[in-house]
Amino acid sequence: MQRQSDAYTLLFAVIICVICSFTVTLCAEGLRSRQEQNVSLDKKKNILKAAHVQSQSWQNMPPAELLDFFDQKIGVVVLNPKGDFVNGIKPEDIKDGEQLYPLYVYKEQGAIMAYCLPIQGKGLWSTLKGYLAIDADAKTIRGITFYAHKETPGLGAEIEKEWFQNNFTGKSIWDDKEQVLRPPKLVKAVVKKRMKPQDEPYYVDSITGATMTSQGVSDVLDKELNKYEPFLKKVRK
Repeated sequence: MQRQSDAYTLLFAVIICVICSFTVTLCAEGLRSRQEQNVSLDKKKNILKAAHVQSQSWQNMPPAELLDFFDQKIGVVVLNPKGDFVNGIKPEDIKDGEQLYPLYVYKEQGAIMAYCLPIQGKGLWSTLKGYLAIDADAKTIRGITFYAHKETPGLGAEIEKEWFQNNFTGKSIWDDKEQVLRPPKLVKAVVKKRMKPQDEPYYVDSITGATMTSQGVSDVLDKELNKYEPFLKKVRK
């Protein structure tokens, strides 16, 4: 059998690499729109979950029906740093670094039930992304979700579990005189036991063994709620 030349072998390898690269690129581009749709749907589901939308049937809706349901229940606005509405712009139009803040408003029969705002900040290994819902009185937390992170499974990754997220419901975001913003903080159970009863609305049990992730969640709440403080003050008035 005649031995193939080195040039032939190299040419064959190059052709295979080109074909594989083209196939991978084609598949990635072909699936891009579906991936973007899935990301958008996941965000909308997290907004509905954080806001505790009354009807739970949306969890099993097909995509088209879910999008229609979302539009019926959730209004979308954009705020400036003073807490005023900015007309003619959507959340997806906001550029990195712009001081404009999306706000999702949950209504039932025309009555506002909750305000939902995106939250984002550093955990231990990754950027934490989620949504925080505030009751219509702008005083207490209605719900919270995290839809994107890369924290340690079994430790920091517990932020995506309902047992952890449910601990935030009913927590206050203002001080006892309702004058100064006081976002809740995550603390160790042993520390929480030494606190006074009147401090209970401002603290949540941290995740055992996930100190940095827990601190990250506290920092995220403080940073993001301060962005929306001007608007929340206006709602309270």
